[in-house]
Amino acid sequence: MVKNIFQDVVTRERKSIRHVPIPRKERESNEQSEDILYEREEFQIEESGSFSWRRILLWGIAGLFFILLIIALLTSFTGATVTVSAKAQTVSVQQEFIASRDDGTKLRFVPLPIDETTETVIPAEIERKVEERATGTIIIYNNFSDKPQRLIKNTRFETKDGFIYRVGNSIIVPGRMRKNGQLVPGSVEAAVVADSPGSEYNISLTDFTIPGFKSDPARFSAFYARSKTSMSGGFDGVVKVPSEETLRLTRASLREIAVRSIREQKLAASPPGYVLFDGAIAISHVSLPPEPKDGNRSLVKERTTGAVFVFKEEDIAREIAKVAIPNFNGTPVDIPNLKGLIFLLKEPQGGAAAEAQTIRFSLQGEARVVWLFNAYKLREALLGKNRDELASVLLNFPSIERAEAVIRPFWSRAFPKNP
Repeated sequence: MVKNIFQDVVTRERKSIRHVPIPRKERESNEQSEDILYEREEFQIEESGSFSWRRILLWGIAGLFFILLIIALLTSFTGATVTVSAKAQTVSVQQEFIASRDDGTKLRFVPLPIDETTETVIPAEIERKVEERATGTIIIYNNFSDKPQRLIKNTRFETKDGFIYRVGNSIIVPGRMRKNGQLVPGSVEAAVVADSPGSEYNISLTDFTIPGFKSDPARFSAFYARSKTSMSGGFDGVVKVPSEETLRLTRASLREIAVRSIREQKLAASPPGYVLFDGAIAISHVSLPPEPKDGNRSLVKERTTGAVFVFKEEDIAREIAKVAIPNFNGTPVDIPNLKGLIFLLKEPQGGAAAEAQTIRFSLQGEARVVWLFNAYKLREALLGKNRDELASVLLNFPSIERAEAVIRPFWSRAFPKNP
């Protein structure tokens, strides 16, 4: 039988080194090697633990630096805050005052002129024979002297065509004055009413003379007037008109609207540092004739003229303190509730108030008087002073009742030397 040689070769291949089992001694040797590696890993962990001490040291240095930085910041932000309580006193006021519009006076007022027309349309319910006089506004000039001239109520003004119009109130025309080296006539506005009803008195702009001065040629030529508005509203005939009750209620409503609007406008127009009291107003109302509109309706107008008066707050506060506080030395004071006092205007009255040179009024109520002090001077006086010297510094500021100081940093005992 022939031998299978390849089978013998294959048999020897099965006994290759890849299939030879490892002796036990060699395995033990390998296991020992692995144990050594583990021991080295444990040794490396011990080395990383020594590194944490360096981190603690670094954090300690950083913390110390942070504390030093905070101290430096606290030291750099030095300063002081002084809380001051000013001297104050509540006084009872019931006094009459006189104010002037002239500069340099102790108590000065500023007039804010008023000339407002309010209107509305209402139903015309009744046929009636109507006689209405034309009305308008003129400007009266005084080129006669530098002294003011009083014109009495119903003074006549005449056009070149012979139409007569009269003023409804007594009027003071200012004297002429010198401006830029030239004499300028004094002037004042006034509302006038036609001497008779009728549409013929509805005229355009024109010039007027004063018939009452004809006996004095110099005065007659130096006093004159010119139209500011045309004359309108004159009528004589049968028209539809509102009932008397409707007209009365409408006019009352228009007057209330006018006064409210005037107060709001003048309050907004008041100069800074001035006060407008609720009662500091002198006005007069002129009821203009109803005008036919669309056949069955009428246009009703109310004209309001006069002035409101504003006062410099520091001046009137000082004058109140003078009369209400014994031995007041004129130190600047403030009255926060000044507008709460009751203001009663005594003179002047009516539409000519805008031209008044002086006014007389009374004030009543409880006033809170607060003394004022110079904050800049107080700051300068405290620079570089010790905290304990605050009381002695305040002796030079009698308007201050007490003061408290907070100095930074907290351990400092003196005010900063520089503001």
